[in-house]
Amino acid sequence: MNRLQTILAGAVLFLAACGGPLKYTVPSPKALGADAKIVADVKADQHQTLLEIKALNLAPADRVAAGTQHYVIWQRKDANSQWTRVGTLVYDDKDREGKFEGSVPETAFDLSITAEKDAGAAAPSAEVVFSQHVN
Repeated sequence: MNRLQTILAGAVLFLAACGGPLKYTVPSPKALGADAKIVADVKADQHQTLLEIKALNLAPADRVAAGTQHYVIWQRKDANSQWTRVGTLVYDDKDREGKFEGSVPETAFDLSITAEKDAGAAAPSAEVVFSQHVN
């Protein structure tokens, strides 16, 4: 019986490891009708997460928050850490979509997308458009 339990435990661990990327659909409290589809492929052995973000039905930044022109992506390990800039959404006015592909040097983290005046902002504004904990 002990061998059977070992085989079953190994099978459960194998299936959990093969679960694939984490997928989130995040509504926006600031841009009504907009959703972000986030795919996070955690690479624990490399201590990083590959991100693919697609924001749909997203109005231009200046319509979400006056005076802004860009959507900037931020991450932090936990609530006690500072936000780090990850990149910007590549925004298409015609399709009202924003896209991003990149990586984060964490396997579990808070993710935030804000409307910003400057694409190179050093810290996030209070204009949070999407927010998700990735774990």
